[in-house]
Amino acid sequence: MEPQDLLRWVEARRAADERERLERRERGVDRERSVRAALSLIAFAGRLHGWPLPENEVRRREDALVQESWMRLRSHYGGR
Repeated sequence: MEPQDLLRWVEARRAADERERLERRERGVDRERSVRAALSLIAFAGRLHGWPLPENEVRRREDALVQESWMRLRSHYGGR
């Protein structure tokens, strides 16, 4: 493959991406399809992991750190 062939391919891919973006912008959001997709993902997660979904330990630790930081800030600045 020659460099100019690769460059032509990249330019064509960029043009196609831009056209797809413009078409999506003109068409707008298909709310019904979006809700169906979201419900489908929720159902898929349930089939994979059971329901209710297990707690994400990393997120739980991060949330605890944020809460702790927030409490320190509030106490430092005299909040309740």
